Amino acid sequence: MQITFQGYVPKTINEKYKSPESRKETVAVLGSSKSAEEIMDYMEMCANSTRVLVLNGKNMVHGCGSDGIMGEVYRSAYNYSRKNADGKPVQNLAILAGWPDEDKKHCIPIAVAKSEADRIEKFAQVADTMLIFPGGAGTLQEAATFISNNYYGKPENRKKIILVGSDFFKGLVEQYNQLYKAGMIKNKPEELFTVVDSEKEIQDIIL
Repeated sequence: MQITFQGYVPKTINEKYKSPESRKETVAVLGSSKSAEEIMDYMEMCANSTRVLVLNGKNMVHGCGSDGIMGEVYRSAYNYSRKNADGKPVQNLAILAGWPDEDKKHCIPIAVAKSEADRIEKFAQVADTMLIFPGGAGTLQEAATFISNNYYGKPENRKKIILVGSDFFKGLVEQYNQLYKAGMIKNKPEELFTVVDSEKEIQDIIL
């Protein structure tokens, strides 16, 4: 099935969003697109953290979902973003995938992802900070890919990866600890990513 979009969506990412200056001020938020009861506290944390980050000048880029973590970052970024002359929220950026719940009217679409791998790559092109909340299989794939890129890439190109929820990401952390203890990786897990449990920790790392 061919994906079609109403309204303008750029075929390639504008170079201004890929510049070092823009990437430094942009936070990619990843997590569940479903409003499950088990993650309600994380959804509130996401909304509050987004508000603080946006009011402090950060741009938020996300997957443009309407529910769950994705819905919270979208709405909070839109509500507190600066608006341009056309009324567009300049700090509320989205990488689309063609899902039916995507609201392109109240954000600035900067790219369309053709696959999950392409989506991960596009997030990496526009943000130096990855704020990852609990989510499903796609979220775990994203977290593992970004961590792997930090490990195999040049130290100066490492992303700031923040995993929100020590209980949720416990298994992932244990796996990397085992890899380090077994000598399978040379970096301690904390050199590749940070695990937090509070809004204050998120703010302290990013701001």
